[in-house]
Amino acid sequence: MRPIGNGSGSGVCLLVRAATVLVTGLLPPMALPAEGPQKERKVDLGGVTMSFILVPPGAFKMGTSNEEIGALLAKHPGLRREFLAGESPLHKVTISRSFYMGQHEVTVGQFRRFVEATGYKTDAERGVRFRGAGVYADGKKELAPGASWRNPYFKQADDHPVVCMSWNDSRKFAEWLNGVDKGKPAGWVYRLPTEAEWEYAARGPQSFIYPWGNTWDGHRCNFADKTSGIPEGDKATDDGCARTAPVGSFSPKGDSPFGICDMAGNVGEWCEDRHGPYAEPEQTDPVGPETGEHRVLRGGSWGDSPRLVRAAVRCRCYFDIRCDAYGFRLVLGPEAR
Repeated sequence: MRPIGNGSGSGVCLLVRAATVLVTGLLPPMALPAEGPQKERKVDLGGVTMSFILVPPGAFKMGTSNEEIGALLAKHPGLRREFLAGESPLHKVTISRSFYMGQHEVTVGQFRRFVEATGYKTDAERGVRFRGAGVYADGKKELAPGASWRNPYFKQADDHPVVCMSWNDSRKFAEWLNGVDKGKPAGWVYRLPTEAEWEYAARGPQSFIYPWGNTWDGHRCNFADKTSGIPEGDKATDDGCARTAPVGSFSPKGDSPFGICDMAGNVGEWCEDRHGPYAEPEQTDPVGPETGEHRVLRGGSWGDSPRLVRAAVRCRCYFDIRCDAYGFRLVLGPEAR
């Protein structure tokens, strides 16, 4: 995942999204029902709906094995081993508690509801650290003082993932949503996922390399294809989108084992954790280090090559950095310990 994003003015998605029918229903306000939680939870933001998918407890292998690292280095001669160091060692992680993961990345339309309700201005709009956001325009990366979620320098509709988001912006949206959803289970909150929760939701107990399995398929996600203009992009594949795709465009063929969309590519997604080395060979509900300047981004984006949209890839960025390839999704669950 690139530390500065990319964007241009010509991205129009050509894919038609497949509709997925799921059992729906709201949970009662005080507790999960005795027979167990519903598979999907919907939240009305005032004419705009957000969907969350239940992720049950389980265990998986987090990170990348030495064998896979060796294969990546052999396939990509210019790739340095130190770039992959943060993904190892491969280790067992247990997720001990159920949580709901956003079925999709937060969209432009959903974020607009938040702004209309609160008057919030993003870090890009307020000029925190610098004015605007990083974009990819005219064949190069650049800082665009006028770039923000309102104008990422390429065309978006309300069903596209919101971009030019900092970690701060993501957290503010979660705080607002906690006030909107009065019926959420007692003790549960909307928040950014821990990176362990994110990776488990992306690869499942099977510990897939990609959300759909262990074999790369450039038609199952939105990545740096031949229309992206990214120099390191895949010149042989057209995924149908030059920039962001409407959320769910690659569903169900690109979904994770839990039925969650776009966990490879489209936009990089902020996690709650600070970035740091994996602490133990085996962990339960890890939350990352207590100190550190960088936060974690996961999933890769429309501007990233296939090796960067693997589920185990970790990117670190300052909490106020934003670009045209950074967005987020939320979870609903117990407070992260």
